[in-house]
Amino acid sequence: MVRTTPRALALSAALALALSGVPALAPSPASAQTAVDPESVVATVNGKDITLGALQEMQARQPQLSQVPLAMVYETLVNHLVESQLIVDRAKAEGFADHPDVLKRLEEMRDTVVRTVYLTAIVEDAATDKALEERYEAYKEAHPPEEEVRASHILVETEAAARALIQNLKDGADFADLAKTESTGPSGPNGGDLGYFKRHGQMVEPFAEAAFDLEAGAFTATPVETQFGWHIIKVTDRRMGEHPDLDEMRNQFVTEIAEARIEALIQDLRKDADIVTKPVDEVLPGTE
Repeated sequence: MVRTTPRALALSAALALALSGVPALAPSPASAQTAVDPESVVATVNGKDITLGALQEMQARQPQLSQVPLAMVYETLVNHLVESQLIVDRAKAEGFADHPDVLKRLEEMRDTVVRTVYLTAIVEDAATDKALEERYEAYKEAHPPEEEVRASHILVETEAAARALIQNLKDGADFADLAKTESTGPSGPNGGDLGYFKRHGQMVEPFAEAAFDLEAGAFTATPVETQFGWHIIKVTDRRMGEHPDLDEMRNQFVTEIAEARIEALIQDLRKDADIVTKPVDEVLPGTE
């Protein structure tokens, strides 16, 4: 369930800061597309080197560029960084390095970096391999395997049409062929195949109940009505479900551990802190 309270939003922001520093599980396309040394110099401006790594970082920050080969945008990025350095050099020459607005923003950026690095260290310290394995074992214990069925269906608009198709099946028609030609559902072109699903939570109740009453290879002798129309359901397989691998759950577990650790940290910090906040009507007159 998604939490939308102000407290949850504040925690979410802290969590995002923490996780932003955790190394990705796999390299992004932009960083993985070349094995060239990122310290390779691509340009020199007034004696200052611009490296390939700076190019790669800029590309990775641009969604519209991050999925294309670096060679295709190389010249554009080099020119952009060259021009940026020229502007920085001119600004420094005119004394803007000590401009009050620059110093203020640098201090704000420093606080952001300090907070991010600190939270990242806390998350990494908490989300150890042992902690992840323990959470995985607890997850498996709390979620025992459930039976699953694999089913196909033919969806039509009327009961009469469904009954006619059931008779065709009893007379020997192929279920998948009928689904392709007669079903109005999106699975029709695939022979009506819906894949595997559990008894609860994935299909509407009348559909799931009918499917789980069938043996593998059998189809419903009477049409099943749902809000989508009338179904003929065929179960093609039954099995016991399996837990996802730890690697598949890793990001979820890291997030859960990080959220709990940061929440505990915030609660601890607030206990001894001297905090004074003003009510909204003092800050924003006219607010009720």
